[in-house]
Amino acid sequence: MESFVTKAADAQAHHAVLASTSGFQQGAQDVARKHNMTLIHVTESSDIDLSSMFGAQWGEPTDALHIQFIDLEYADGEKKRLPEQAHAMTCYVEHVVLQCGSERATLNAMVQAYSPGLVGGDIDAYKDHVIACPPGTRVIEPDDGEIPLKPLSSVHVRAGMTRAKTLNGPTMFDPYLPVPDLKVRNVATGEERIFSQDGLKLGFNTEFTAGTFYEQPRLAHFYYCDHVEGDIATLYLVESFQLGRLIRAKLTVKTEYANLYVPVADRATLQRLQRRLAEVKG
Repeated sequence: MESFVTKAADAQAHHAVLASTSGFQQGAQDVARKHNMTLIHVTESSDIDLSSMFGAQWGEPTDALHIQFIDLEYADGEKKRLPEQAHAMTCYVEHVVLQCGSERATLNAMVQAYSPGLVGGDIDAYKDHVIACPPGTRVIEPDDGEIPLKPLSSVHVRAGMTRAKTLNGPTMFDPYLPVPDLKVRNVATGEERIFSQDGLKLGFNTEFTAGTFYEQPRLAHFYYCDHVEGDIATLYLVESFQLGRLIRAKLTVKTEYANLYVPVADRATLQRLQRRLAEVKG
């Protein structure tokens, strides 16, 4: 907080505002009050409106098995964790194929066969499980550069029971699409406002630039800007996991919506997206 006060003074800011998703300790509030700063506490609403966009309703809560992560442990000691977003993990457990001799099975089939050992126990009490592979087991698919294809020794699963909400509706949609509203509270005054995350701008002065990868963080969708003509940008959707499938597409977007996208800077992510782009373009 004191560092931010110094930076605001150096910038000769007329008024400083600091936002946090975890709240502020009393000492920070005292410093903010002394320097006439505004503190904003941002949290997600516990309610999600399903009816207006999807025509769905919440059903009765139920106990459900939740798998937090899955690690593949190879015979040479290397470990590879599947992407932890549930929509991406669902895709990989369906498409990772194991072979032992003449027998082939998906990773999902292997985990399902072990599932009686995962179910049960206290709510939110997660445990680590190790599923040993028969000697000679190896990963043979998918050949996407993300999952090593070589001999596998075991599969590590962290799982537990949780209370889940059921959905009732006329159409099937990815549970990651509906997102809660944001609650923004002024710490000093207690004033609270609600903002919808749909259409919420993610940056300032963002422009589509040809040859650049972008992300929509809320959905974990990744795009590549191929070219821009006038007020229309041509994008490739290079990575989008939906309902357990990897979805790619080519689309056009008005440049005025560039502020809904964030340029990708992480080197490892860029390398992965380059491989995805090559697959999309064929």
